[in-house]
Parts: sequence; structure tokens; C-alpha cells
Amino acid sequence: MKADKLIDALGEIRDDFIEDAEINDAEINVTGEKIWIRYVVAAACLCVIAMSWILISHGMRRSTHSVQQWSNSMTAADYFGNSRNSKDKGSSASADLVMMPYAVSLSINSQREALEDSGILPFISDHTDQDFRVAFNGDGSLYKVSFMWMRRGENIQEYSDLIFTAAPAELHEISDVVYFRTDADGNTIPPYITTTVRDGITIYAEGTENENKTVTWQTDQGWYRISGSFKDSYEAVIALLDWFWIHPLNLAAFEHFANEVFVFSDRTEYPDAFRDQIPDFALLGYSAETERVNLGMAENSMTPVWFDGVYTRGDIRIRWTINTGADAVAWSKCIGRPSEITEKKLSDALSGMDQVNVFFDMVVNDTPYRMPAMATLTVERGTADDAWEILQTFGN
Repeated sequence: MKADKLIDALGEIRDDFIEDAEINDAEINVTGEKIWIRYVVAAACLCVIAMSWILISHGMRRSTHSVQQWSNSMTAADYFGNSRNSKDKGSSASADLVMMPYAVSLSINSQREALEDSGILPFISDHTDQDFRVAFNGDGSLYKVSFMWMRRGENIQEYSDLIFTAAPAELHEISDVVYFRTDADGNTIPPYITTTVRDGITIYAEGTENENKTVTWQTDQGWYRISGSFKDSYEAVIALLDWFWIHPLNLAAFEHFANEVFVFSDRTEYPDAFRDQIPDFALLGYSAETERVNLGMAENSMTPVWFDGVYTRGDIRIRWTINTGADAVAWSKCIGRPSEITEKKLSDALSGMDQVNVFFDMVVNDTPYRMPAMATLTVERGTADDAWEILQTFGN
């Protein structure tokens, strides 16, 4: 995209951002920022909702449409050619939010100017509001970073939500609104995907004018997605793509924020953490090799967000991990609450693999709402019978 089109789409871009720049950790100080953990009421059937979302948004995403090669003459609309030419109508339906797929989220809104001045983010002059966040898994690893630029006005035509998301691996998140297409008879059809190869990298684009639209790509450095609202133009979305194509985001530069939002400890320091979700390994004669506990800050108090224990008994070696955030793929593989799991169900789940995911209801800080947690039982050395014995400690 030519420079004048980029400016028209996103607002004035400062000249000093055109050159490559590296992030300076010292310039991004998160002191005083709100650190929080997102709790969402659990839906009745986590696995069904998770699987439905995967089928709708990911199951047929890699379409069989022909691949087009990028060129300087391509327009923004060309990236969305298959969607743009479709006569099928778009629809949407609500879906229960199960839980956020990450454990801890840190707002870095106050760092907007520093990120712009460092050339990490573009300067979008007509999008004055923002929601910039760094999200982490319970083990302290980076889940994603997301930058949302917002514009509001008296006229609906001024509405805009431009979002850039970057993550170490492809995200499979559950959304509160599921978008899909229907044909003339009302049958749901796969999303129209337009595939473009640019500089050896494959870009997938979906959406039409007056609908939400996305472009997604993946490199050796990470997975990236740009989203535009129903009122954002093709040009606005592709202008943001062009900017990050020239200025790739360095995900490693955001990993250090984990030290701001976690306490990395062990069970001896926090013996009550997840006490109702950890099997009584000692009762079964197991010895603990390690028992690690991570806590995250929520409303000025530290809350357990992750547990990892390794237990041995003779030649048997079992790992028990608890996450308060897990994406849709993980939830789709859960086999239920301990009281819902039969010996056959467990044996079938462990056939050909060494781990299963188990669902727990959790009361957090004695609050009236309940937060789901997912435990992963990994049989590093042992059998399905050993796993069944362990689950029996929950009183099945």
C-alpha cells in the first residue's frame, strides 16, 4: 500500500516511525497499572461450547480456494476477494463465555506514547482511546499481547475498533458472539477465506464491508491477527497489516512483564492453594518431587492461578497441573468433573495418549460466583489403572 493510502486509512504516521526500532524495556514502566485476573461464570457444558466454537471458526478455515500472489498493485479489497464477491448473507449468534483462556492480564494503556515513540506501535491520530494488554498463562509464559484502537462519535459511521493481536502460537479462543454465514435456505456454510502469499508468508482474510473482518498470518516469530469492526474499511485493516509487515512486533520484549504480575513459589509457602483440586497423593503412597504454585495479582491481593506437581511411587511417575485459564482446544479435550468420570471413560481417554483434562468448579476468595479450573493428569510412567486410583481420591 502506498504511503498516502496508509495515512488516509490510519491517520498521520510520524516520520520517525518509518525506520526500524527496538523496544527499550526501561521505557515501558508498568508501575501503578491495574493488574487483574478475569473470572467468568462457568457455562453448563464447557466442552460442548468449546468444540462448537472450534468447528465454526476454525474447522474449515483453511479453504480450498486458489492462492493469489501479492503484488504492489493489489488493493485492500483484493485481500478479501472471496468474501467480497459472496452473495450469501452473514449471521451471528451469542455463545456463553466459559472463561478467559489466560490466567492474568496486565493493562499497559499508559505505555501508548512510549510504544509509539519507540516505533513499536503506529501513531493513529484519530483513534484516541485504547485498550492495550499483555496476557499470561498460569505458568508465567506469554499468552498474547493485544492492542485495540477505538474511535467513537455521534455518527455510527465514525465507529471503529481496530485490534492487533500477537501470540507465540495460534489462538483458539471462545467468543461471546459467533459469526457465521447462511445460504438462501438458511444453511450454515463455511467462512469465505481469501488466501494471499506475500513475501513467502500466507495471509488468510475473512469478512466483508459492513461486517467484522480479519487478516491472519503466522511466521517463525509468532501468530498474528488484525481485526476490524463492521464499520472499519478494508483499507483501514490492510493499512495496519502493512505497518506491522514493515515493523514486526517482537513478542519477547513483553515476556518480562510476567515478573510484574506473578509470585512464583511452591506449595510449602501456600499450602491451601487449590487444596480441593489436588489428589491426596500422600495417602496413596506417592512422594512429591516438586510442587510449584504461581499466584497472580487480583484487586490488590494474590490469588493462586497455577499449580504443577510431580509425584512418584516406585516406577510410577504422575504429573498433576492445574490451570485457571485454558483455551478452547484444551477445554474440548476435557472429560468432565471427577464425579462424572468412569473407569472406562478414563481408560478410553488415555488410550494412545498419556494425559487427560479434568474440569473443576472453584470458589474464589469465598465470592458467590464460581470459576472453572482445568487440571491435567499426565501419566509419565504408569497405566490407566494408576490414573483411576488417583481420581478416586476425590470420592467418585
